[in-house]
Amino acid sequence: MPGNMKKLKEIKISRFQLNVLLSKEEKEGFGYLLKHGVFCTTCGGICSDGVLDYTVSLNWLNDIVIEGECAVCGQKVTRIMEFGEDKSFFEKAMDFRESLQN
Repeated sequence: MPGNMKKLKEIKISRFQLNVLLSKEEKEGFGYLLKHGVFCTTCGGICSDGVLDYTVSLNWLNDIVIEGECAVCGQKVTRIMEFGEDKSFFEKAMDFRESLQN
């Protein structure tokens, strides 16, 4: 992200919109992280049965933010997936943001 760029608003996106933004490889990475990469403080480890009832947002860096519930204990969990560092994804996310304003 260029240094002179203003801070972007966090926006909620649907799973369909996320699917459009992600490449095949990114979808696989997202799915893996959702199942094997979200930490639950109550369980003291990875959400072994995954995450339920999750919402998806793009944060101010165009990273993907997942907020949901641990499938084991029901505790609220959050995971930031740093997709915004990938130039291709960042550009797609910026195009998506622009399309929302039109």
